[in-house]
Amino acid sequence: MSEHRTVLRSTSTISTITFISRIFGYIRDSRIAFLLGTGDLADAYTIAYRIPNLIRRIVGEGAVSSAFIPVFSEYLTAGKRKEAWEFANIMLAAAMVFLTVVTILGILLSPWIVPVFAYGFRVTPGKLEITTVLNRIMFAYIALISISALASGVLQSFNRFAAPAFAPLLVNLSIIVFSFLSGFFSSPAIAMAVGVVVGGVLQLSIQIPGLIGSGWRFHWIWDLAHPGVHRVTTLLAPRMFAIGIVHIDVLIGTQFAASMIAGSAASITFADRVMELVLGGYVIALSTAILPLLSRQAVERRIDELKKTLNFAIRLVLFVTLPASVGLVLLRKPIIQVLFERGEFSATSTELTAWALLFFAMGLSGFAMVKIIVQAFYALHETRAPVIVASVSLGLNIALNFLFFHPLRNGGPALATSLSAVFDVVALTTIFRWRFGAIGMREVGRSGWKFGAAAAAMGVVAWWLIHVPGFYSGSASQRAGALLATIVVSTVTYFGFAFLMRVREIPEVWSIYFQ
Repeated sequence: MSEHRTVLRSTSTISTITFISRIFGYIRDSRIAFLLGTGDLADAYTIAYRIPNLIRRIVGEGAVSSAFIPVFSEYLTAGKRKEAWEFANIMLAAAMVFLTVVTILGILLSPWIVPVFAYGFRVTPGKLEITTVLNRIMFAYIALISISALASGVLQSFNRFAAPAFAPLLVNLSIIVFSFLSGFFSSPAIAMAVGVVVGGVLQLSIQIPGLIGSGWRFHWIWDLAHPGVHRVTTLLAPRMFAIGIVHIDVLIGTQFAASMIAGSAASITFADRVMELVLGGYVIALSTAILPLLSRQAVERRIDELKKTLNFAIRLVLFVTLPASVGLVLLRKPIIQVLFERGEFSATSTELTAWALLFFAMGLSGFAMVKIIVQAFYALHETRAPVIVASVSLGLNIALNFLFFHPLRNGGPALATSLSAVFDVVALTTIFRWRFGAIGMREVGRSGWKFGAAAAAMGVVAWWLIHVPGFYSGSASQRAGALLATIVVSTVTYFGFAFLMRVREIPEVWSIYFQ
C-alpha cells in the first residue's frame, strides 16, 4: 500500500497544480468565447488550434512519456545513470532534428493539411484561408511541446512531477496575455495564436532548472543506432495512436461538425474543455503519477502487484468520474452559462454547447479509464493489442458519426466519441485479462455499484436544486452562486452516501493527508 500511497501523493501534487492550470484554462477559454463567440472566426481558430493541440494531447500527455519512461527507468533501476543520460541526450538530439523538419513541412503544407480537418469550411468565403494562416502560426508549438514532453519524462522518472504539471499553466497564461494585446494584431485570433507559440517556449523553459538539478547536462550526441532509441521509436508510433484515439475521435467529430451550422465546431471544443476540467484535474494526474510505478513493477516482473495497482487506479477513476458524469449531465446548461455566456457567446451558443456536453458527459468514465489501462499495457511493452483496439474504435467512431449526423446534430460527434471510448475500455480490459490474468474486475464492480448509488442520490439532490423556483434566475453573479451552491451540496451528498455505504476508496484517499 505504501507504493500506492506514494502514487496518491504524487497525484495530489499534480492534480493541485493542474487544477490551477485549468482555472487559467477556463480564463483562456472565456476570453476566446468573449472575443470570438461561436461564429466563423471561432470555428477557424478552433480547427487551427486543434491540429497542434491534438499532438500536444497525444504526445505531451501520453506517447512520449509512456515510450521513454520505461526505457529510461530500466537504466536507472540497473544503476546505469551515465548510460541513462547518454540515452536522453541522443533522444533529444534526434527529436530536435526530426521536429524541426516536421515544423517546416507543416508550415509549408498547411493549405493542404487544414482542409483535411475542415473540408466544410470551403463553402464560406475566406474561412479556410484564415484557418490556414492561424495554423501556420501555431505549428511551431508542436516542436516545442514534443521536446517539453521528453523533458517531462526525465523529471517524472525521478518522481519530480511539479514542474511538468506547472508547465501547461504558462501556455494558458500566455494566451490570456496576448488576448488583451489583440489591438496590436489584425485580429484577436492571430494574437492568441502567437500566444500559443510563446507559451510553448515558456513551457519548455520552466523545466530546464529541474533537469539540471536531476543531473542532466546536454551534449549533442547523434546515434540513431543506439538500442534505447530503437526501442523508443518502435514503441512510439503505436502508443501515439492508441493513447490518442479518444482525441482523434474528437477531431473526427469536429470535422463532421465543420459541415454543420456555424459554431458547431467551436461548440464541440468548448464542451470538450469542460470535460477536461475533470480529466485534467485528476485523471491525467493519476495516469501520469502511476506510469513510473507500473514501469518499475514491469521491469522487476512484479506482475501481480502491477495488476493490483491497475485495479487500484481504475477504482479511484470511477470514484471521481461517475458522480462527475451525473453532475455534468444535469448541470450542463448552468455550467456553460456561468463559464462562457458573455460578449459574443450568446444564449444560442450556450444551447449549442450544452447539447454537445450532454453526450460527452455520458462517456466521461470511458475516457478516463482508457488513459489508465493503456499505461498498464505499455509498462509491459505490449503495443499490439492497444493499436488493434484503437483501429477498430476509429472505424466505429466514423460509422457512428455518419449514423448520428442528422438526428443529433452537433451532439452526434460527441456521442460517437463517448461510445467509442466505452468500446475501448471493454476491449482493452478483456484483452488484458486474457494476456496477463484477472485484475479484479469483480472488486471494481462491487465498488462501482456503490459509486453509482451514491451518484444517483447526488443526482436527485442536484435535480431538485435546479428546479427550485427562482434559484437560477437573476444576475450572472447570482446564477454563479446558485451553481456553486448546487455543486457543494451535491458533492457533500455524494461523499455522505459513499461514507454510509463504507466505500473503501474514501479512507485510501484520506490516508494521503492523515497517515
